[in-house]
Order: sequence, then structure tokens, then C-alpha cells
Amino acid sequence: MGWFSTIVGGGVGAMLGGPFGAIIGAAIGSSIGGGKSLSTTGGRGTFSETNRRQMLFFTAAFSMVAKLSKADGRICKDEIAAVERISREALGLDSSTRRFTINIFTEAKDSPESFETFAGQFGDLFGHDTQMSTFMLSFLFEVAMADGVLHKEEERMLKAARTAFRLSEGVYHSLHARYVGHQAPGSAGLDKHYSVLGIPIDAEDRAVKKAYRQKCAEFHPDKIVSKGLPPEFTKFANDRIVEINAAYEAVKKSRPNL
Repeated sequence: MGWFSTIVGGGVGAMLGGPFGAIIGAAIGSSIGGGKSLSTTGGRGTFSETNRRQMLFFTAAFSMVAKLSKADGRICKDEIAAVERISREALGLDSSTRRFTINIFTEAKDSPESFETFAGQFGDLFGHDTQMSTFMLSFLFEVAMADGVLHKEEERMLKAARTAFRLSEGVYHSLHARYVGHQAPGSAGLDKHYSVLGIPIDAEDRAVKKAYRQKCAEFHPDKIVSKGLPPEFTKFANDRIVEINAAYEAVKKSRPNL
């Protein structure tokens, strides 16, 4: 973890500022003991803008996940286990980074800040970048659906995130259809595949091809890292590429001329 390897003690939380700065400072303090903060030194002695963006994105993701997990008013062992599973399977984090993730999760869930506050800071930082914001909302949907059910309060929070991230209602509905689903009778599951591609089932062939190319570009791991996402999220991006390819192949089979 590139940005994590720069941590040796004193100041990064304050440098990041805002609710995320407070969370990251406390989480690192818990990780290294003694309530210390982070350092901007390490590696070649600098904490770069890329490091900063990666740390902010990572902290934002698990801070909002913590609040999502409290949507029913409590966090049980099963919900913590789900976060650990997502960290391990969806992101491929090693054991030490998973422990750090749980520290962020714990600090955020007990923070007086609301989900909307965290979502608002993320929107202020990344709302100008539709791909980054869509990626984050996609990740939040995946976590919310970890138990197979989208609870009413979780849905409210996801809608609040959509607004804070400056994303269109169309993006939200596309993600909702992908993760929550609304399969129509007799559709043989094709509606889900069209939702993955973000297009209606009656789209023209050229629109299908265009949507496929755009989705592949959106979740290409190289682009994800170049935008400042933590490298750990490339596994999540690769999983989305697999899903996009599978959806396109399913749609192609239903369209002989595609």
C-alpha cells in the first residue's frame, strides 16, 4: 500500500483536514499505539498529492461504510465480518491493512459526524470527477447489499451520497438496478446485463457497443490508479471489468447481428 508505507509518526491527519483528517489521525494512532498521528515522511521523505488522494479516498470509503453499517441502529458481529470479507475478497487487502481498515471503520462509526458529513466532504474533494464519484457509489452499493437486502435507511444514505457526489439520477438508477435488481418476468435476466452496461434493453446495437467501450474505460485498472485511487481498489475494478464483459457477452448472444 503505497501511501500507507509512508506512515512513521506525526501530522498527516492535520494536513488532510476536516472529518477525514480526524478519522485518519485517530485510526493511525490506534494502529501504532500511544495515540500518535501520521508522518509526512517516509520513502523519499515526502507525502505526495497522489498519496493524499489515495488516503482520502480510502478513508472516505470506510468511513461511509461504517455509517452504512449502522443504518439499522447497531453494528453486529456479522456486519463487521462483512467489512472484513469485502476488504479481503473485493479489495484483496493483506492482514495488516485489514486491521488498519477496521480501525478507520471503528473510529468513523463512533464519530459524531453523520454519513452526510462524510459524503459531503468526499463530494467537495472528488465531485468534479464523475468516474471517481461513480466508483465510490458503486462500492457503497456493494457494501450495502452484502447481506442481500437494501434497507430503507441504507437507501436513504445512498441517495444522499448521490446528491453529495453530484451524480445524476440516471447513474443512481443504473447502480440500483445492477446491485438491487428489478428483473422483469420473461427477461431471462437480460435486464440485469443491460443495467450493468447502463443502457435500456431496447438500445440500438451501436449504443450497446459504445456503452461497453465506455464502461471498460471507466473501470480500467490503469485509469483507476492514475486518478489517485488506492491501488487496492484495482481488484474491485477488475471484478467490475469481468462483470461488464459477461454482461456484454450475454447481450451479444441475444442479438445475432451485434
